[in-house]
Amino acid sequence: MKIKKGYVLKNLSNKHIVVPVGEEAINFSGLITLNESGKLLFETLGNDVSLDDLVSKLLDAYEIDEETARKDATAFVDKLRGKQIIE
Repeated sequence: MKIKKGYVLKNLSNKHIVVPVGEEAINFSGLITLNESGKLLFETLGNDVSLDDLVSKLLDAYEIDEETARKDATAFVDKLRGKQIIE
């Protein structure tokens, strides 16, 4: 899975914001604000990765257990899928 073409990550006023561009700007209304872990996952999803890859990224970056990392990564992916941002 990976982020669909047409979504970029911007840093505005020290906030990480996902912005639709091009044709996606017509189809998607609004912006998505991310925290640091969301930013890490979004950047990782710039490439075709698996859920296990996302879990590994969280485990490498934060002092959390695998269950928490998997729960957080799954919730993040589910939200992006619900907004049709992942392909």
